[in-house]
Amino acid sequence: MKSFLLLLVLFAANVCEGQIDLDSKSIGNLVSIADLYSKGGNPSEYAASLDQLRTPRLNKLVDTIVALGKRDGTMLDSKFLQRPGDDELYFWYVIREIHYNRVSETRKPRPNLEVAQETIAKEIDSRWLLDNYYYRIRSGIASYFNEADLSKLDIKIDELGFRDKTERAIFFFNIVEALAGGRFMALMISGNEKKILTFTDRMPSFNGKPYYMFDEFDYPDFEWIGYEKVESYNQRHFERLYMTLYAHFEAESDFRDKRKAEEILRNSILTNRDYFKLSGMQKRLEPLMKPRP
Repeated sequence: MKSFLLLLVLFAANVCEGQIDLDSKSIGNLVSIADLYSKGGNPSEYAASLDQLRTPRLNKLVDTIVALGKRDGTMLDSKFLQRPGDDELYFWYVIREIHYNRVSETRKPRPNLEVAQETIAKEIDSRWLLDNYYYRIRSGIASYFNEADLSKLDIKIDELGFRDKTERAIFFFNIVEALAGGRFMALMISGNEKKILTFTDRMPSFNGKPYYMFDEFDYPDFEWIGYEKVESYNQRHFERLYMTLYAHFEAESDFRDKRKAEEILRNSILTNRDYFKLSGMQKRLEPLMKPRP
């Protein structure tokens, strides 16, 4: 009984109430913004159209989408990295729902206005809302990092307004994925593992420490809905993080500095058995736990 009550408390604490009050012009403009976003392309190509859709409630949303198109590091400004307010998170979730409504291969498309009205009226888990926002801004960060050196940047997670460890971890997972995740995997698949080091040298720090030292993961797992699929949030995101860390460790060990590789091993979750079951690579990790010469 106590466990059930605890689950209810945790659920209630992480649900944002819907029923956002938007005037008819703003909701119509939000639908138009979502339609522009969904049809893709660099936001710089439709920035003029976005500007025409501004309203006082939608200004920050438009500012963020325009910044995504600049690919110049603007997205790393604290005003975009910090936790948005709940209303803005809902606006981004409307964008997500309208996009999936357009591209779904399993559901018949519905009118976009209907999707928007339904989304802002319902209760949505705040963790879903937050993850969706940072997922949406990843492209601007990833594109900038293609050439940028961020080694002198310290992303102070503790100063970005997050409410708890879950929110801080959601942020961390998304930013590291933008900078390294897919990039490292592509380099490994193409047999160009050595190039991983050219990116690890340019990675920012988080709370004054290398990214691989972040370990604030002692929070309850939760169900998360990706694209028409409900799954464990931690299962999905720990797998990606472990692949990133392992790729970094292996590149250091094989191509540059075995002592640095050992430092990564000792100071990251690569040797934390508490998370092995979520890593998807337990057989690779177990040998790393043995004493090394």
